[in-house]
Amino acid sequence: MQKISFHSKGKLLVTGVIIAFVGVVWLFISLVSLVFIVNEKELVDLNEITNYVEKIDKFVLQGFNQKQQLVHFIESDKYYSFKEKPALLLEPKVTVYNKKGEELYMLTSKRANYLEDGEIIFKGKVNINSKSGASYQMNAKELSVNTKTNNLKSDKQIIYLDKKARVVAQGMLMKSTEDKMHLLGKTTINQKGGQKIFTKDLFIDQSNAKKRYYSKHKTTYLASGNKIYSQGLDMDTGEGITILLGKVDILQKSGAKINTSRLIVDQSKGRDIYRTVAQVHYQSGISNIHAKKGMYYDVKDQKLRLTGGVVGRYE
Repeated sequence: MQKISFHSKGKLLVTGVIIAFVGVVWLFISLVSLVFIVNEKELVDLNEITNYVEKIDKFVLQGFNQKQQLVHFIESDKYYSFKEKPALLLEPKVTVYNKKGEELYMLTSKRANYLEDGEIIFKGKVNINSKSGASYQMNAKELSVNTKTNNLKSDKQIIYLDKKARVVAQGMLMKSTEDKMHLLGKTTINQKGGQKIFTKDLFIDQSNAKKRYYSKHKTTYLASGNKIYSQGLDMDTGEGITILLGKVDILQKSGAKINTSRLIVDQSKGRDIYRTVAQVHYQSGISNIHAKKGMYYDVKDQKLRLTGGVVGRYE
């Protein structure tokens, strides 16, 4: 067995103490940093809440119209009022009613501000659940509920979250009597399959137990290296069918061009199929082909079938 001298043992002991000391110091610094970060986050909330004028637990407020009919019902776990800023609602729930006293929809969130004029402004994640069964989930920089009309509005960025897509817009309008959301300004639809759609002023319509996206503005569809330009969009998200409206131009990554109209993008079976029954003009570096009755294009397999009175010229 190898012997260790007292001198060597001393060195090992000192080294061990130094390592242990450094470890303790590192752990202490880490804990202090962590506590500082946590406290810093808590300070923001504490500064906001400790300066309140009034606090109400289990806050409830009913709103009535001129005919003394209930139009909205506001609840929150806690209510805080302040001198120079809007009141704060924690875990707010706002229920909106029609003229018959029937529930139209309910909004829930982590927090909201209640203004002096009765307007409610939500920030962050907001859930909207309609009595018809339609639901909307979104992240909002600011979403206001007008308690006089019960309509929803935002002039700031809205991110609408769907099971199959993430939609980003510059604002939003929604009437309390309709299961229809109007996303304002430039709108981007990011589908889970990687496809991207750029359009403007998009409607999300959940009436009649369906979910449709539609826009009458110019639309660009990007997928699998292809670029498709159209004059509008009508998408049935449940069926996986997108109709690109009006004149349609397809620019393939190979450089080929396809001109047609009213193109259907079929994603119902998990792949992109382009089809139309309108006239088609196909152009590439070596061919110029016209078809009178449409086409069927499998994007994944790169197979194109032109139908009806096909006339072509090859160079």
